[in-house]
Amino acid sequence: MLYRMQFRPFILSFIFFALVGGLMLSDILSAHDSAKKDPVKIHDYDSIIASDTLHVVMGYNSVNYFVYKGTPMGYQYEMVQELCKDMGLFLDLTVTNDVEEAFRCVAFGKCDLLAMDLTVSENRFPDITFTNSLYGSKSFLVQKKDSTGKIPVTNLRQLKGKTIVIPRKTIYLKQLQRIKDSLNIDFNIIEKKDLGTEDLANMMANGDFDFTVCDEHLARTLSAYRSELDFSLVIAEKRPLAWAVNSRSVEWENVVNQWLDNYSKKGKLHFLQSKYFDHPVFYIYQSPDDHSLTHGKLSKYDRIIQKYSRAIDWDWRLVASVIYQESRFTENFQSPSGAFGIMQMMPATAAKFGVHYSSNVEEQIKGGIELIHYMDTAFAPFIADKNERQQVVIGAYNLGMPHFYDAFELAKKHNMTPITYQVVLECLKLKRKPKYYNDPVVKYGYINPWYMERFVHEIYARYNAYCAVFPEK
Repeated sequence: MLYRMQFRPFILSFIFFALVGGLMLSDILSAHDSAKKDPVKIHDYDSIIASDTLHVVMGYNSVNYFVYKGTPMGYQYEMVQELCKDMGLFLDLTVTNDVEEAFRCVAFGKCDLLAMDLTVSENRFPDITFTNSLYGSKSFLVQKKDSTGKIPVTNLRQLKGKTIVIPRKTIYLKQLQRIKDSLNIDFNIIEKKDLGTEDLANMMANGDFDFTVCDEHLARTLSAYRSELDFSLVIAEKRPLAWAVNSRSVEWENVVNQWLDNYSKKGKLHFLQSKYFDHPVFYIYQSPDDHSLTHGKLSKYDRIIQKYSRAIDWDWRLVASVIYQESRFTENFQSPSGAFGIMQMMPATAAKFGVHYSSNVEEQIKGGIELIHYMDTAFAPFIADKNERQQVVIGAYNLGMPHFYDAFELAKKHNMTPITYQVVLECLKLKRKPKYYNDPVVKYGYINPWYMERFVHEIYARYNAYCAVFPEK
């Protein structure tokens, strides 16, 4: 009996810890199973088309994508816009100069396409496959000339002991490692996160460090406005450059490859190369104050737009996209319909908000934004969701308010709730038919909203492009 009494506490303790340990192990296994139940969602061609949206990640520089006088531009941007247009897709743009982050976006299913100049290399990143080649490109050492035009490194052996700064996870790392191995020399390689090749070249030109690397096409662009930089030393011969998609999106890969082949055969690829690689000075120097890369500005009216947009709790970039759509930021513009000024308000409406032909730009922007706020407030009882209501308000800025009240009544009559932008658009389209524009609840008759639909779509596409570059502030 004494023997059993001595070991009973030990047995009880053992049972207790076994139970606790079992519960902990159960939690761990449960969490593991939970993680397994949340697989990466990959979109292939059919699901991309069904979603109406193409999610694209690209870099931000004077070749790929930038904003000039309010207009989204760039070699990759124009190609992707053409792809979306041909496939009837809306572009959702993510911008990063971190190549590893861009690869992850595609590998983990957050983006459908990586539109950058990527050197094709086997097993470069898991779950990634490259499209057909866009073109070939060499890689060059970038270094600064001295006051007499001489460069510190004239052959690759002179890199011994030097430090070269490159963007992280680019092919340049492998290329530089090959130089080390083949020439049996040692030099330092520093990889920078969140900085692209053009960022590093500009930093180097300002004296932050001595060497970086870039591809042939960016070298052509940079040499046009960075005469103090030298691109004469080749570090890697021509290799194919391509886009990238997820390796499991097989049908999507085939569709993109076919589109790229046709795009190239039509000569459009060559045209864009000439436009952005050979003649970049036009975009950078014709009006540098309006270039997002040089000053980080969308327009010279950013401060005014931000001020009055903040007062009505609207994103200033969305308001800026409306202004661009209406006037391209031209303050004295007058349309054949009689609308005038940077906000393109009709004279009678403008007068209600204190805007006249003699009003200055700030008064015009203030009045136009007050009109937007007036419509937003008027539509609030019908559309609770702010984002949905903003789309309707922008449509009304183009079409006028009355037809939207007809749409609200039709939606109510046919139990189309909750009222969203798509519901309103559908009801406006119904007003093309006699059955509906003669309905007793309709007060303002026939309308065909095709232009308004395009108006809203273009504004939001541009807004999305603005958001990828300019902070909300």
